[in-house]
Amino acid sequence: MQHTIGMKVSVWDMEAIQGGWVLLKMEVQFYHYPVLGQKVTVKTYPSGLEGYFTYRDYFMYDDNDTLCATATTMWTMMNTESRKMVKIPFSFQSLVYTSDTPLNRPTKKLYPATTEVLSNHVKVNYFHLDWNGHMNNVQYIKMIMESLDHNILTTKEIRSLAIQYKSEALLGQELVISHQMDSDYIIRHTIREINTGKDLILGETQWSDIIL
Repeated sequence: MQHTIGMKVSVWDMEAIQGGWVLLKMEVQFYHYPVLGQKVTVKTYPSGLEGYFTYRDYFMYDDNDTLCATATTMWTMMNTESRKMVKIPFSFQSLVYTSDTPLNRPTKKLYPATTEVLSNHVKVNYFHLDWNGHMNNVQYIKMIMESLDHNILTTKEIRSLAIQYKSEALLGQELVISHQMDSDYIIRHTIREINTGKDLILGETQWSDIIL
């Protein structure tokens, strides 16, 4: 958010054109975990723009300059009144940064769980929302992680996360969070709207055992 404010493309800067950014896909790789008290640095920049879609890369380092994680993301622009996708202004192309170490575009195919374990049930409240009036991206990920069994969270650590945002969740909607264990280390996740049965989120996490 700080970076978009600095580039004059934040949600407040785009009020005049009724524009808002919507995250569509994200793929995160975790390489090294910083320890309690360490400072981290996040580097991010727009890495591409193609018609209705734009891309942003992220790199996180600890205070020893060790790479902790990378994330590649795909976004679109939404008209905040119609709630429909709109073409991103061509002038935004000048904001794209060409890196010597570009990340691959988020391309992982995700599928809804077929043999599901019902993990949690949540009603969208005011504090789940962002400035576009729908569920904040981070809240979805938090719900996915909180829905997992305590044994997974205490004996394993996450190595990768892929998520596809298929539709927005609005205030008052009731959501069902479920998952499917494809193996001891791969979990498929689904968040759907309970009344319509519509999939809002598809996700996949990969894990490894914690080595003490």
